[in-house]
Amino acid sequence: MDVLVIADDLTGANANGALLSAKGFSSATCLGLQEWTPEDFAAYSAITLSVDSRLLHPKEAGKRVQDALRTFAPQRPKIIAKRIDSTLRGNVGAEIESALLGLEEYFQARALAVVVPSYPSSGRLVSGGYLIVHGLPLECSPIAKDSATPLTSSSVLEVIAQQTDWPTGLIDLKTVLAGPKAIRAQCLRLWDQGMRILACDAVINENVTSIAEALADTPFPILAADPGPFTAELALARLGAPKVVKAADALPPARVLTVIGSTSELTRKQIKALRQAHPCRLIRADCLRLLNPAQRAEEIARAINGLMQEGDDASVLCLCTALEAADVFKLEDLAANFSLSPSQASISLNEALLEVAKAALAVKELRIGSLFVSGGEVTVSLFRGLQSKGFSVRSQVLPLAAYGQLIQGLYPDLPVVTKGGFVGDAASLVQCIEYLFARMPGRDILPVS
Repeated sequence: MDVLVIADDLTGANANGALLSAKGFSSATCLGLQEWTPEDFAAYSAITLSVDSRLLHPKEAGKRVQDALRTFAPQRPKIIAKRIDSTLRGNVGAEIESALLGLEEYFQARALAVVVPSYPSSGRLVSGGYLIVHGLPLECSPIAKDSATPLTSSSVLEVIAQQTDWPTGLIDLKTVLAGPKAIRAQCLRLWDQGMRILACDAVINENVTSIAEALADTPFPILAADPGPFTAELALARLGAPKVVKAADALPPARVLTVIGSTSELTRKQIKALRQAHPCRLIRADCLRLLNPAQRAEEIARAINGLMQEGDDASVLCLCTALEAADVFKLEDLAANFSLSPSQASISLNEALLEVAKAALAVKELRIGSLFVSGGEVTVSLFRGLQSKGFSVRSQVLPLAAYGQLIQGLYPDLPVVTKGGFVGDAASLVQCIEYLFARMPGRDILPVS
């Protein structure tokens, strides 16, 4: 195994895998340790593993990271990365610390975490140690108001320090702009001073490449901690470009089933753009009814029947949870109505969306040839509900959106695009759907017996 990436959610894992695929590494995502068997993933040089830890308590999240590293140690990965969210949501500090501990256990040597949160092509930049998202400080962006993982600081080091007291330092933009030699020298100086976690400024793609080239060969183990670009560049710098596998020939399109768990304003704009671009059969599942035990079964049946209605020329079947601002809810408030924790409410909603999607996929007459999924929690619920062991990552559709196929399960080789809810612009969903149109098999997708 060349590269192991441990991610806190599935869409992030897929996005990271897509960047590695673009560098020529054969990449696949494993849904979790319970799905891991070396034989099923032997054909891939890069494995991204989702430990589904973003909403967990920091100690439990850290434990999952260490368990993953111990499980994969026999595969002898050459590069180990901890995928962090591109907007620093989740247990960033706790998981980096745990990954470092696991790395040191693996290499039997003191290790350094290099944190590069920048994703320039996705509007994420770091300058002066502050994360800027589409021109706004992180704490002022709409993402900071995410009900599940709210953010109160734009400082990368402050976010990390909320969950670890390991010594941290910054490689500033002046040093990064000076090039690989200056970056390497500063890294070694900070290492000698006892720093264990280094954050790096970067405002353009070339900055990320310079950091990777600077650390292509270090006298100590390196943990890459980033949303994907740095890991991909580091793999290329350290291992060289592998042989690129020729992409499969384009196949004629069938229908796309989209399952969208995100309720962000951006997601609603993307759905609106999709409706204008392609004929859609659009079904909104009412989250309040799905969480109400007396109405849940009826609401699931209503959504299933809506997707199966006849008499239109829809090329996209779209299942979502919000179309208008009035449909948006705070998960904590919704959960409290039914004496549930936010985590329990999220699981219940995702299970309901899975039930609807699974019923639609099983109907031959719907001619569903591929799947689009948005939102990390609903993605992992859907993949596991379809009994897939993982996701064979083939390419990047756009930054933080990955194309690939399901590994085994009820629908082996089903083409899928996964995307985060806060990713892209108003046209990004259309771009993802059209990407699938160009790659779907012209046959009915039926579950294996």
